[in-house]
Amino acid sequence: MSKKDKDNYIDVEDKDPVWLKDKGDHFFKNFDYNAALNAYSKALKEDPEFLSGRLNRATCFLKLRGFVPAVDDCTDIVTKIESLKPEEYQDDKMFYDKIMARALVKRGAANSWMSGFDEAIADFDKVLASDIYCNVLGKLQVDNLKRDLIIIKTRKESQEVKFNGDALFYQDNLDGALEKYQEALEKDPNNEYAIANIGAIYMMKNDHDKSIEYCSRAIEIIDGF
Repeated sequence: MSKKDKDNYIDVEDKDPVWLKDKGDHFFKNFDYNAALNAYSKALKEDPEFLSGRLNRATCFLKLRGFVPAVDDCTDIVTKIESLKPEEYQDDKMFYDKIMARALVKRGAANSWMSGFDEAIADFDKVLASDIYCNVLGKLQVDNLKRDLIIIKTRKESQEVKFNGDALFYQDNLDGALEKYQEALEKDPNNEYAIANIGAIYMMKNDHDKSIEYCSRAIEIIDGF
C-alpha cells in the first residue's frame, strides 16, 4: 500500500470516534473534503453526540456546497446545547460556548448561500450580541462576521428589488424590469442574479453585445465563489 493509499485509508472496523475525527481532520487539511466527510460521518455513527465531529462535518458540507445538511448539523448542535441542564454545561462551559458560537456562524453562512437572509442575520446577530461568543471566536473572526453581516444585509435589500424586477419581467415589461435590476445593482454591484437577468433582457432586445457583457460579468462573479 502506497503512502497516499495509507493516508486515504479508513479501517471500517475502527470504532473510535476520536480517531475517526482525527482522520477526518487530516483529510480536511489536505483539502480532501469528501474523505473528511466520510470520516466524520463514521465517527458520528459511533457517537451521535460527538459535537466536535458534527461541527466539522458541517464545515465539510459547506465546502462541498451541501448547505441543507450543513444547516441540519448545526441545528442539531444548537438544539443539543440549548437542551443541556446547567450542571451538564458548567464543567465545560468554554467548550460548549465555542461550539455553539461556531455552529451559529456556520448555520448563518449556509443559510445565506441559500438566500435565507433573515435566518442568517438572526444567527449572526445572536453571536455578535454575546460578549461570550465574541470572546471565544476572537477579534479577527468577529470582524469578519461583522463584514459578512453587512454583505448579507446588502444582498437581502438587493434581492428584494430584484424580485420586483422579476415580476415585471414575467409581465413582459422589459424596460421596467431592467430599471429594477439596475436599481438592485446600485445596492449590490455583485448581484449575479440581477446581472444575468439584465443580460437576458438585452438578448431579448437583440442587443447582443450588451447581453454578452452582462452574462460574462455574471459568470466571472460565479466563478469567483
